[in-house]
Amino acid sequence: MVDTEFIKMLLISALAGGLLGVERELKVQVIAGTRTFMLASITGTLSVYLASVASIPWILIVSMLGLVLLVLLLGVIKNFRTFDIGITTPVAFFLAYLIGVIVGLGQYIEAITASILVTSILVFKKYTTILSEALGHEEMRSAMEFGLIAFVLYPVAPDYPVDPLGVVNPRMLLLAVIVVSTTGFAGFLVLRFLGGELGSDVSGALGGIVSLRATAGVLSAEAAKQEEAVRNMLRGMLLANSTWVLRNLLLVGILSVTLLKQLWLPALVMGAATAVSALLLVRREGEDRVELSLRSPFAILPSLRFALLFSVVVAVAGYLGPNSPALYPVAFLGGWASAPASLASLASLVELGRLEADAAAAACVLAMAGGALGAARVAISRCRSPGVRFLGAVLLGALAGLAAVLAR
Repeated sequence: MVDTEFIKMLLISALAGGLLGVERELKVQVIAGTRTFMLASITGTLSVYLASVASIPWILIVSMLGLVLLVLLLGVIKNFRTFDIGITTPVAFFLAYLIGVIVGLGQYIEAITASILVTSILVFKKYTTILSEALGHEEMRSAMEFGLIAFVLYPVAPDYPVDPLGVVNPRMLLLAVIVVSTTGFAGFLVLRFLGGELGSDVSGALGGIVSLRATAGVLSAEAAKQEEAVRNMLRGMLLANSTWVLRNLLLVGILSVTLLKQLWLPALVMGAATAVSALLLVRREGEDRVELSLRSPFAILPSLRFALLFSVVVAVAGYLGPNSPALYPVAFLGGWASAPASLASLASLVELGRLEADAAAAACVLAMAGGALGAARVAISRCRSPGVRFLGAVLLGALAGLAAVLAR
């Protein structure tokens, strides 16, 4: 009688190993291709099958030793015969064998997942190379420090208030730091990948994801150097404000869906006001290029400042209580210092049940207005003309956002 389960194992093993081999065949110098990888995977499956069904336990050890010898041989050929320095192919070959072993154990989903993951790592070599070239030593060190926050501190942080007022939740604080830094780093990476000097529209839109204040300062300073590009730099600042508002909305949505339901419309109105001003009211004048040099958001010191401001705002707002009118100037001043920290603290209070969502939404609009006005102050200090017009557009957006809050 035909053992259909055995046939299924062989087919899955061949496909899982062959997937790795197909990627290896795309290289210029091929020392092990699709068929070789398929055979290595099938060897692992057959070894497990014979060890369990035919009661030949030593076959698995023998096959693994044989694969190790083949891996060493592949390494010698690759490095000393073809002079293609590296051990990726031998390692991938051994992993194909192990994937076959997993198939032989009946773990089909796990084996297919491992095959796709390994193939993805092999395919993404080009992009990881670009990443390593785009990031300097300082950025890599900062990313490692940030990794400690995201993967070591966050999982073990208490998910409940630890202060006497009962308002500072360490887990939510770290989540806010992770979201702000990760979204900012995404924009930072895109800027590094594109490299060199970009148009003011692209620079502004991407820079707003990283830091509105820094982007507005750079573009305004560039306007002072290129008087003919004042309008273009103003467009860039307005677009930076729009993407910055969207990033803030994403932060709130991750921390508090309840607050997001109240804030999404006013925030979109604020962002749309400056985007419309940029695209419809400010006409481009010729071509321009600007190099947006921003610091990586992955760093310990900015994260500590964020955490400190978060704690101060959430403590003051929690102490004032949900019905205190003083909440709004506190949110505005917190936003002037750091809008994301102020927004995160308000979202935290909503989740803890210490603040109503509608009051928090109005405070969030004021916090974003404070952050945008802080960026306008920096822009005016670098070049008055675009800075003042940016200030006017930001005030218009803030008023539109407040009107949207009151209309609800």
